Amino acid sequence: MTADHTTDHKGLVAALAQSLKAIDDDYKEEMRELRALFEDAKKEAEKDEPDGVKLKALLADGNEMARTFATLDPVWQGVQRVARLLGML
Repeated sequence: MTADHTTDHKGLVAALAQSLKAIDDDYKEEMRELRALFEDAKKEAEKDEPDGVKLKALLADGNEMARTFATLDPVWQGVQRVARLLGML
């Protein structure tokens, strides 16, 4: 593996770790599936010889899930606010 690839993989691992922390801090239940996918991608990226095809597929799935969540997030936050007002959360 070249130095550039090593640096790229370390950056990817760090970005995935940061995403996992953000999910844990803010969206534990809502993002369980996305978190699991990021965890798999992080494990793959940490390997000495990561499977590029598998990693690309995991990241593509994560991208699609994140887009869906971003679209629904304002609605979900509204539901949570109402639930809190009603004492349900």
